[in-house]
Amino acid sequence: MGTLDKIFPRQANNDYGGSPIAFYGFCLIVAMTTFRSLVHLLAPDSGLQSIATIILFPGDPDPNQVIRAFSSLWGGQQLLMVFLYGIALWRYRNLIPLLLLLFIIEILFRLLSGTLHPLGPEYYASTPPGKLANLPLLAVTIVLFVLSLRPRAKG
Repeated sequence: MGTLDKIFPRQANNDYGGSPIAFYGFCLIVAMTTFRSLVHLLAPDSGLQSIATIILFPGDPDPNQVIRAFSSLWGGQQLLMVFLYGIALWRYRNLIPLLLLLFIIEILFRLLSGTLHPLGPEYYASTPPGKLANLPLLAVTIVLFVLSLRPRAKG
């Protein structure tokens, strides 16, 4: 089976043939994404002040409500991905390489967005954990992706 067939299998099934390390790493990504999406969707401040430490902006009407609304929408979008991840873990594990690739692309989009629309330190009380984690998470996910493509060791 070629690399493209491992990323884009002809049939979705539960026959995952990659490294168990990639499988369990993917499970951790699912847990992290679940937490992150629920915070963005459900927290009163969408996690923007309590976690990301984004400063509050003065104004009437309150501009922070608009920012929180967009963050909450992002949480909903992330939750859709969590549902896909969960379905893959339940029934379609051979899609794990594809989903890891999509997670890599998501991180790259976050980095691109931060480059196109940078927020300097004047917007934060401290550096947000998501900003600190992007590059290490990208590196780890690339390793997991490569491991997901490698055949499982025999024995």
